[in-house]
Amino acid sequence: MTAGTVERYSLIDCQPPRQDTVQEVLVGLSRTPKHLSPKLLYDADGSALFDAITRQPEYYLTRAELSILSGIGTDLESLVDSDAVIVELGSGSGEKTRHLLGMLPTAPAYVAVDISATALDGALDSLADEFPGRRFIGMVADYLAPVALPPEIEDRPKLYVFFGSTLGNFEPPEAIEFLHRMALSLDPDDALMIGIDLKKAHARIHQAYNDASGVTAAFNCNILNRINRDCGANFDLEDFHHEAEYQPEHGRVAMFLVCHRTHTVNVAGVEILFDAGERVTTEYSYKYSMDEFYALARQAGFSPVRSWTDSGETFSLHYLAPDLA
Repeated sequence: MTAGTVERYSLIDCQPPRQDTVQEVLVGLSRTPKHLSPKLLYDADGSALFDAITRQPEYYLTRAELSILSGIGTDLESLVDSDAVIVELGSGSGEKTRHLLGMLPTAPAYVAVDISATALDGALDSLADEFPGRRFIGMVADYLAPVALPPEIEDRPKLYVFFGSTLGNFEPPEAIEFLHRMALSLDPDDALMIGIDLKKAHARIHQAYNDASGVTAAFNCNILNRINRDCGANFDLEDFHHEAEYQPEHGRVAMFLVCHRTHTVNVAGVEILFDAGERVTTEYSYKYSMDEFYALARQAGFSPVRSWTDSGETFSLHYLAPDLA
């Protein structure tokens, strides 16, 4: 682990070695059907494209989550320890963080964990300007792997936040396992605040992942640019197109890259065959009912304390405490 310090915040680099990424890509492309981890979508360009997705009229999730955050300040102040440090997993642009820091003015520090160093740098630079006098720490890391917080942070009560319905990227058993590991690692004074997208009309969900401007398509296809750069591959983006569909039998959106023609691609010296019409899965996004998520959280070792939804009941935020019984 190496650390670099800038004027108003610190960055800690915990990125996995490049070879780990290469191996993960090769394993995923050797599966039947082929599968790529959604975390690969978030290089610098991917993070910028996702930020643009959140501003598309079809993408209701971010607006709904922000509307919830804007109305729960009093509730949060009553729930969160006045000395609690905020630790955000998959922090992205920090737009929602701005609301959270405003609602919790006594929080002494904010720790952002994100796979994109570029996103972290931009978000922390802006937040440090807006909230002087607090400590800001960025950790360039895959939050799926155990990440050791700085000792002076670890000893304080912590509010972990996991916005954006990112838990939906996990298959339900994986979501339970991820939350269970987190529940076991939390102290009695810690808590988790998590965003969950709710089940709703299928057409509205479909539109959110197939915006008319094609931003989601560009975001999805950019994963091939990332693999070309980081894994020495030779994907031609013209050979693939974006496809996303809601699968009600699974309660999820599935996002794919669809191959146009039969050909091989070289990835780190390994030839991978792609068939015409073959679909490579790049992301799942599971949707839950409130009761389904409560059951999942309890199975993972959390006790639901408070929940909120937007006025249209399209999205939800949940405040969870570790179940120490």
